[in-house]
Amino acid sequence: MQMIVDEHVHLGGLFQDTDYFMKSLDESGIDFVLAAPYMFEEKDTPRILKTKKIPPWLAGTKIAMGLVASVMKNKWFRKKYIDSPPNDYVAEMVKKYPERIYGVYWVNPNLEDAEKVEEYILKKDFVAIKFHQVLYPCDLNKVSEKYFDLATRYKVPVFIHVDNIGEVKVVMRKMEKKPDLKVIFAHLNYFEEIADEISDFTNIYFDISPLYAHSDRRLLKAIEKVGPNRLIFGSDSPCPGNQKYAVNRIRKLDISEEDKRKILGQNIIDLISNRTTIKH
Repeated sequence: MQMIVDEHVHLGGLFQDTDYFMKSLDESGIDFVLAAPYMFEEKDTPRILKTKKIPPWLAGTKIAMGLVASVMKNKWFRKKYIDSPPNDYVAEMVKKYPERIYGVYWVNPNLEDAEKVEEYILKKDFVAIKFHQVLYPCDLNKVSEKYFDLATRYKVPVFIHVDNIGEVKVVMRKMEKKPDLKVIFAHLNYFEEIADEISDFTNIYFDISPLYAHSDRRLLKAIEKVGPNRLIFGSDSPCPGNQKYAVNRIRKLDISEEDKRKILGQNIIDLISNRTTIKH
């Protein structure tokens, strides 16, 4: 049976309304999600991120994408980000909905230590570690080692939103010394630049969220260059461009049913299977 897994969800904004969140999963046919915290307090969440009916085509325009990128790096806007993402709230939701939500620990490595992340993996059933080099930038050369060691030890993937190709290269150098480390690069970022090297890094994967940001042509190119075994479905919800739209984009793609099965769920299930038992 085909399982659909959204590996890129934030529990905040629109999704603080649990009824709305579960309705979105059910209407999309999504079996479960990998969920990270939200980066805003409720009072600081931008109004546009609470809007339910923004058309995906509008969110995916170059103007809209460029605006989002510039706002994320804006010094004034950055003050609204929570210093330490509320992983405890995700843990509560994981406990409340164990068959629909699996936790992803979003670390701010400038403020937290690896021991706290380890606690959430061991005691709160979290299945991945997240870095975000735009919202919580750090020197990956200096601080990533202990987190990557932790991920390798407990066989959980590291999900990372890189800010530039140089950071991709840093991670790849780390992976050369840690062949068991599994890394998911967010948003298909820089897959073209490293496509020729991908065969040497069997544990590199790419998250394809948000689907409104990628044309069918780019998705098909990614499948050709890096293979369907390395692409992982995610929506980056509750951003504009809903989950149902994202699932349907993959279902309508001109690829085999087997490749769709891998992208929509099987690849991420294989990655987290060491930390959890997926109920079919």
